[in-house]
Amino acid sequence: PKIIEDEESNKMTPSCVWFKESAVSVGREGRIMLGLDKGVFARFKREMGTDYKYNLDGNEYSATQLSSEVLKKLYKSATDKLGEVSEVVITVPANFSSEARVQTKKAAQLAGIDSVKLTDEPTAAALYYAFERGGSLNGNYAVYDLGGGTFDISIVNIDGFKVKVLATDGIARLGGDDFDQILQK
Repeated sequence: PKIIEDEESNKMTPSCVWFKESAVSVGREGRIMLGLDKGVFARFKREMGTDYKYNLDGNEYSATQLSSEVLKKLYKSATDKLGEVSEVVITVPANFSSEARVQTKKAAQLAGIDSVKLTDEPTAAALYYAFERGGSLNGNYAVYDLGGGTFDISIVNIDGFKVKVLATDGIARLGGDDFDQILQK
């Protein structure tokens, strides 16, 4: 696995969408403007699979539409660096509902990505860890993902390069943002 940098040489792309004037900016620039401009949306992944709408100047945006903007940027970065990409794996919170998973695939289609598979974020982390250790792991492991919006945990069995998910669960509204809100009170 290798991290692909975006056009600004960033190794991470925050899931922030900024509608500014007649352009859409995704990533770091939007993250900087979060809370300073009403046209910035973040943490919308929490609303995947729901009917929640984000409003801006009379326009409504769903979490699916906002997610498609992020996926569009990530896909463009990948194709700019690698050329044609035939299959895409998107990581999602382990506690994503069936509806949220369907909407994630729809967001990928809106972004122009056709062949999509989904995997849980803790599972992806376990796969990476097994790869990094050169297949030397053997046993059961707890792998957690404490992100900005969610907290997920998976119990996995790793045998060399084989990773089997034994159990997974999570809380959709227990992440870094929630801790920030509590600390600010």
